[in-house]
Amino acid sequence: MPQFDFYSFSGQIFWTLAGFYFFYFFGLHFYLTKFSEMFKMRQKLTITYIKENKTASVAINTFNSFLLV
Repeated sequence: MPQFDFYSFSGQIFWTLAGFYFFYFFGLHFYLTKFSEMFKMRQKLTITYIKENKTASVAINTFNSFLLV
């Protein structure tokens, strides 16, 4: 069978592994850094929204306490 030929089999293995590692490290370098930046930004936004919600709820509670008196 031609796919199990001894002279071409080692070259096929080499180029398959070289291509896999190239695309793996390409994706790791570009896409993983973009995803990590996106998740860090989402975490910062979530923290700021929680802080804003807490300050707004404190302001609403003080306003409601003035109305009830």
